[in-house]
Amino acid sequence: MPKVRIVADYCSTGYQLLDDNARAEGELRISDTLRSRLTDWNDRYEDNCHPRDYEDITGTTFDFVAFAKEGLEIARAVKRELPGWTVVYWDESLDWFLARDPRNYDPARSEYEVTLKDALAVNPRAKS
Repeated sequence: MPKVRIVADYCSTGYQLLDDNARAEGELRISDTLRSRLTDWNDRYEDNCHPRDYEDITGTTFDFVAFAKEGLEIARAVKRELPGWTVVYWDESLDWFLARDPRNYDPARSEYEVTLKDALAVNPRAKS
């Protein structure tokens, strides 16, 4: 099963193909609309998030929580379009929060799988 990580990063596409099965596909085969959404999301990170923003414990210089929420929605959309893929999401807000304790910092705790059940779940609080 091909595996992809949805992650914002500098000089990036917003995703990383994580295994040979995924790399054999060439690029992420998602709709143009979703690709544009993913690119715009990553571009906002690259343009607006400075590495020093991780030191701002108030989150006023970059809104990691809102950014991560949008990224998770994109990761869910990727999973809906690629149900046969393993989709993992790098949660920037978790990374920002967990980095506050450098003695116990484990970056792997910032990443989790987005399952099809997660991707198809309806959020009752979401506005229609």
